[in-house]
Amino acid sequence: MDRNSAIDKIKKCLALSASANEHEAAAALRQARALMEKFRISEGDILASDAHEAKATAGAASKPALWENNLAVTVCRAFGCQPLFRRGIGPGQWCFIGTAASPEIAQYAFGVLMRQLKKARASYIQAHCKRLKPINKTRRADLFCQAWVGEVWRQVQDVAEDPDNAAAIEAYMQAHHPGCGELAATDRNGDRKFAEKDWDAIEAGARAGRQAQLHRGVTAEAGPMALPQ
Repeated sequence: MDRNSAIDKIKKCLALSASANEHEAAAALRQARALMEKFRISEGDILASDAHEAKATAGAASKPALWENNLAVTVCRAFGCQPLFRRGIGPGQWCFIGTAASPEIAQYAFGVLMRQLKKARASYIQAHCKRLKPINKTRRADLFCQAWVGEVWRQVQDVAEDPDNAAAIEAYMQAHHPGCGELAATDRNGDRKFAEKDWDAIEAGARAGRQAQLHRGVTAEAGPMALPQ
C-alpha cells in the first residue's frame, strides 16, 4: 500500500467510524489511526487530498497583465477555486485549485474566455489604435480588456461558499504551495489621468464584455497568489 492508497483507506475508515454499530465504528477508527501513524499522515493531509489543481498557460512569464489577473480571479469566483500564478522561464501558468471537477471546469472556462478576449482585443486595436505608438496602443488595449473582464465579473452570481471545499483548498495550499506571496500584476495605466479616448476604450470594452456569459459562481474574497521564485 502506498501513501495515496493509505489516504483513501483512512478516509473510508473514518466514514465507517460514524457507524451506529459501536464495535464497527471503534474498529474503523483504530484502523484509521494505525494507518495514519504508519504512513505519517496528518488530518491536514487527508483534508488536502480532496483538492487538486488544473493548469492553463499564462500570457507572461512572471508578471501577468492586470486584466489577465482579474480574469483568473473571476473564473475562480465562478467555479469555487483558488487561483495561483506559477512563474516560469517561458510563459507562466495559472493554477486553478479546487475540489471535484471545479479545477478542470475553471481551466476550460479560462481558456474559452481568454480566446474570446484576445479576439476582441485584436479587433479593437485594429479598429481604434492604428496610429498610436506601441506603448500607448498596449496601454489603451489594456483598458479595453479590464472593462471587458469587469463586465464578466458582474455576471458572476454570488452564492454561499462551501466551508468544506474552502478548508480542503486551504489544506492543499499549505501542503503543496506553502509560503506563497501576493501576485503583483502589471498595471500599465495605474493612477494615470484618462483622456477622452481612454474612456472610449473602457466603454468599448464594457460593451464587448457584455456578450460573454459566465453563470455559476461562488464568493471568493481572496485574490490570486504567486509561487515564490
